[in-house]
Amino acid sequence: MSLDYEKLLHWPFAQVRRPYTRADVVRFATGFGAGLPGPLQLDDAPFVHEADPRVLPPVIVALADGEFWQQQPETGIQWQKLVHAEEALTLSGALPSEGELLIDRRIVAIHDRGAARGAAIVEQQVIRDARTGSRIATIDVTTVARGDGGFGGPAEPARERVAMPDRPPDAVIELATPAEEGAIFRLPAHFAVASANAGERPQSVLRGLCCFGLAGRAVLKLWCDNRPERLRKLAVRYVGTMCTGETMRVESWTTGPGRAVFRMRSVERDAPVLDHGLVRFEP
Repeated sequence: MSLDYEKLLHWPFAQVRRPYTRADVVRFATGFGAGLPGPLQLDDAPFVHEADPRVLPPVIVALADGEFWQQQPETGIQWQKLVHAEEALTLSGALPSEGELLIDRRIVAIHDRGAARGAAIVEQQVIRDARTGSRIATIDVTTVARGDGGFGGPAEPARERVAMPDRPPDAVIELATPAEEGAIFRLPAHFAVASANAGERPQSVLRGLCCFGLAGRAVLKLWCDNRPERLRKLAVRYVGTMCTGETMRVESWTTGPGRAVFRMRSVERDAPVLDHGLVRFEP
């Protein structure tokens, strides 16, 4: 079965109600590396305070993480060849430290990149507070179905990529990734890679969600004085793997009032992890 453009574009996602607790908020923050030794250990304290935690904005993405719907045979997608390509979180309001969310998902667009390059599937989730009905955030995700291009759909429109300025970064921070024992976002064991340090056991590969969360911690400190209410948008392009027990270097540049761009790479492997990162915030 090949990808059915019209069927996917109108895929019937059910609305999801997701209750969550303060313990969930702390668990996800810890999963993003909050509280580990390093430059943010003290700044992380409010986000891992078990009695009354503040909410790291990327926790919203973790709470909205849902079913692997692409695995359903009716989609016609070769899900084994899916690649998580891009993600953006746009914030409309604050997330309470506990409560219940309403999550509505839809397919926004499907672009045919040709048989050799696959199909780009753009989906969107709108997150609302179940009690008040107010919008909290919008999550936009682009997934590349590498085995499903050439289906005859609309081509991917040209767009300008977020570019890094040709000058030294205005702000830099290095953060540790979660250790093996505390990595709740690690992929199955067969994704493990050899450690950069000879003689050590292989390191687990972490999900893109963990990369997003760790980058969110970094830019929240660099540009928002660690105040979640100042962050308006965080967007990234996934370009490489992040592993347990390594160091991420985040380099960022201001591009105007309330605007910055960034990239993230593994220090030990000297390998890119995120690129074309974009931040919008209250100056």
